[in-house]
Amino acid sequence: MKVIKTGNLNSRYYKWGALVLVVFLWVILGGPFYIVGPEEEGVVLTFGRYTATTPPGFHFKWPWPVQTVYKPPVNVVQRIEIGFRTLSNTPPSYISFTNDKDMLAEAQMLTGDENIIDCAITVQFRIGSATDYLFNVRDPEGTLRDIAEASARLIIGDNAIDAVLTTGKLEIQNRMMEMIQSISDEYKMGVNVIAVQLMDVQPPLPVSAAFKDVATAREDMQAYINEAESYRNQRIPQALADSVSLVNSALGYSAGRVNNARGEAFRFTAVAQEYEKSPYVTATRLHLETLTTLLNTAAVTVVDESAGALTHYNLVGGVE
Repeated sequence: MKVIKTGNLNSRYYKWGALVLVVFLWVILGGPFYIVGPEEEGVVLTFGRYTATTPPGFHFKWPWPVQTVYKPPVNVVQRIEIGFRTLSNTPPSYISFTNDKDMLAEAQMLTGDENIIDCAITVQFRIGSATDYLFNVRDPEGTLRDIAEASARLIIGDNAIDAVLTTGKLEIQNRMMEMIQSISDEYKMGVNVIAVQLMDVQPPLPVSAAFKDVATAREDMQAYINEAESYRNQRIPQALADSVSLVNSALGYSAGRVNNARGEAFRFTAVAQEYEKSPYVTATRLHLETLTTLLNTAAVTVVDESAGALTHYNLVGGVE
């Protein structure tokens, strides 16, 4: 007959129950494992102090409150929106300064020539240092939005409204990107600014029509200027070609006339020399040559002296 000690049995049950309770609490409080996605980076805190950075994959950790893991998306391009907000991408849905008072207050800016303009701006950035992004600034995204808005107001305030609306956009975007990055580096926010874009730039609604008329007039002016330059570029080469052709033609005509004159002079000199040698023969030859030349171009009609005038006219009209 066996004797079972109830005290030892209860102690064993207590140990197994405590172990199950610990495992259950471990799982409830976050479990011993965590997964870092391919676009993320794991930042491990042990008792609230940063201790490690883990790459994408499957990792072990102690449960809270011993260890806590943050997984910021370091390989994702994020966007800050100023003057508008994206509500949904599928289907696209937005609120902007055209239909929301808060967005209008955010978008209105003063230009260097004291005009008001409405701007919708996007700032694209990527997390460069996960620890700086998480721990150096309490609200990194909100802080970056404030930096971007302040930079936009400062740089747009240095430019005239025409530059902001038309030709100065690229320079303004580049200056804004440099300034946002510089201020972010001073705050050690751990972000890399990739691009800044002026999405929509408009004058205030009450004067929008007048600005559009001015812009249309400028476009028409530029079109006329381009048309005139095109006509000039077409006519000037043609005129140059015509002038070269006329000059070459004149030079050819001049050379021909000079050469003909020289030939005539040489011929006259040769005839004069022959005339001095034999005046009668030379004079007779010249006389005969002159008659030959004239008779080759003349029409000769031979009429009997007894014929009347009427017959003469008929011969002239019918026979050459």
